[in-house]
Amino acid sequence: MTPPRRKRRSQRSERRTVLLVTNGRVTENAYLQQLCQRTDRSRMSVKVKVIDGDPLTVIKELKGPRSDLSEYEEVWIVVDHDGRDRHDFLAKCRRLSSKRTVVHGVVSVPCFEVWLNAHYAPVKNYRNQADAQAHYRELTGLSSKDAKMLPDDFPWDRGVQAAARCHLPTDSLPETDTQGPCPSTTMPHLLRSLGLL
Repeated sequence: MTPPRRKRRSQRSERRTVLLVTNGRVTENAYLQQLCQRTDRSRMSVKVKVIDGDPLTVIKELKGPRSDLSEYEEVWIVVDHDGRDRHDFLAKCRRLSSKRTVVHGVVSVPCFEVWLNAHYAPVKNYRNQADAQAHYRELTGLSSKDAKMLPDDFPWDRGVQAAARCHLPTDSLPETDTQGPCPSTTMPHLLRSLGLL
């Protein structure tokens, strides 16, 4: 009598599933969509979702019945500081996490342009969002009308340099799921998780 056949284990490992969420309909969305294209799709599946509203509205929407985060291993919610303390937002991100899904909050202080600017040059001591956005226009040559766009020649290959330049030299990169000083962002943690740093 022949022994029973053993089921073969699949040699192919499952792809990691990641959801990138933002309330930034134009700039952040364009940047995150491009990140999806740059990830190793054989190792991970990455999707972008845009939710209108302030960061707490985004959290409320993700907690709602129409949103199922259980199909993702990681969720990264990318928001701007916009002159408001985001510690409550970060705490609610942690509470959204489950055994299956880890939810991270990414806060750019004062705004997402801090991260974009760092691809070109060290960030400056911006007083507010308008300062950071003016520096972005200066670095990219974009007009005020196109200031929410990413230029065609955006330096995607400078992520490592951007990670070192997205805060002042006197400060260090803020930890994951924290709000750093102005200017700073925790975007490098997201790129590291996606295997892009």
